[in-house]
Amino acid sequence: MCKKATVLFIFSLWYAGATALAQTSPEQKLEYADSLFTAKKYTESYEIYDHLLEVENVSSPAMLLRMAFIREGLGDLSGALYYLNTYYLKTADRRVLSKMEELAKKKQLEGYEFTDFDFLLTNFYKYFNTITYGLLALSVLMLSLAWYQKTKRQQKPLLPATLMLVFLTILFYTLNFGRSYNKAIIAESNTYLMSGPSAGAEVIDILDKGHRIQYNGKKDVWVKITWKEKTAFVKRDKLRYVGL
Repeated sequence: MCKKATVLFIFSLWYAGATALAQTSPEQKLEYADSLFTAKKYTESYEIYDHLLEVENVSSPAMLLRMAFIREGLGDLSGALYYLNTYYLKTADRRVLSKMEELAKKKQLEGYEFTDFDFLLTNFYKYFNTITYGLLALSVLMLSLAWYQKTKRQQKPLLPATLMLVFLTILFYTLNFGRSYNKAIIAESNTYLMSGPSAGAEVIDILDKGHRIQYNGKKDVWVKITWKEKTAFVKRDKLRYVGL
C-alpha cells in the first residue's frame, strides 16, 4: 500500500504540473523552458520547446539556437541542422552558416552550400509580411490614383491601372507560392531515392539522415526531389521540411 500511495502521489504531482503548464500562455511556457535550459535541464526544456514549435507554432531565434544546441549535444546532427536552418530562415543571420557547414562536414552531409541568391531569398522570407503589406498598400494607392484620374481629371488611368494589376499579380503569387522554401532534410537513415514514384522503381541512391535536398513537387506519398543534379523520388515520411 505504501508503494502504491507513493506512485499515486508522484502521479498526482506530475498531473498537476502538466495541467498547470497546459493552461499557461506560450510566452509563459517559453519563459519556463528557458529557465530549465539555464538550469541545464536540457531534456525537460527541449520537450517544451518542441511542443511550442510543433503544436503551437511558436518560436524565437534564441529558442531555435537552444534546440540546436541540445540536439547536437545528443549527437543528433540532423536535428541540430534542422533548427539552425530554421533559425537562419527567421533571422537571415549569415554567422550561423559556418556552424551549419561545420556540422555537415562532420558526417559528410551534402546540400548545405549557400549562395548570395540563397541569402537574398532568406531575406525575402524574413521580411515576408512587410513585403506583402507593401504590395497591398501600393495596389490601394494605384487604385486611388486611377479613380482620381478618371473621375476628377477625366483622364484614362492607363499607368496606375497597369501598375495596380502588376502589384496585385505579384501579391497573389507571393501569398500563394512565395513562402515555399522547397528544402527538406532527410529524417531517417537508409532512405531510398527512387527513379520514379513507385516502390518498384530503380534505386538511385541510399542516404543517411541529415542530407538536405530540394524538392520540386509531391505525388501521393512521394516527393519529387533534385539530388546531385538528378531527379529522384522519396517517401514523404522520410523528410523533415524546413520552413517558417
